Amino acid sequence: MKKVLAIGAHFDDVELAVGGTLNKIYKAGGESYKLTLTDNITLSKNLKLNIDYKTSKKSSANACKILGVKEIKNKKIVSCSKLSYTKEYMQYIEDIIFDKKIDTVFMHYDHDLNQDHIAASEICKTAARHCNNILMFQSNFYLNSNNFSPSIFINIDNEIKNKKNSLKCYEDSHNRYNKLFDLTFKRNEIWGSYFGNTYAEAFVPIKLKYEI
Repeated sequence: MKKVLAIGAHFDDVELAVGGTLNKIYKAGGESYKLTLTDNITLSKNLKLNIDYKTSKKSSANACKILGVKEIKNKKIVSCSKLSYTKEYMQYIEDIIFDKKIDTVFMHYDHDLNQDHIAASEICKTAARHCNNILMFQSNFYLNSNNFSPSIFINIDNEIKNKKNSLKCYEDSHNRYNKLFDLTFKRNEIWGSYFGNTYAEAFVPIKLKYEI
């Protein structure tokens, strides 16, 4: 994993799910990139959310600086909740992957319950098909009949501080019910405990090239 691209439907998805891993790859001398597919604008009385594009974009830029991640400007960004698979969007992402010589793509879990996450997963599966490694992440806690069951774990003991600081860049509205961030760190701690570590991020692989 020398040149990796993490693709999120919304601006905080990548930091939540793979922020520590991207920081780890950066510190090891690799290149970590981030691409966000929607403008993240969310207005919901039920969930008490008021998330705007300008603030989200600024928060993302600050978070990327902390993690050592290069953020790719999306020239085809779409409205939140309106993301869908199109050949044009898929090929746009595919071109980015070839241009940056990406060997690893981190993408949304394909059985998520968020409609943007599902669409992002569908787009990325095809766009990343030539990459050596394709790993799926979960940036929320939804349960369904095909729950997220990771089998790849990456130790982020030395990166958890930067991950926490990157999420501090986001406004309170991103931290659903004032719990999402803390629950994420607790889940990282649980995953880390499987191997005697303190913190880990976890992924469901589509494919993973291993060399000895």
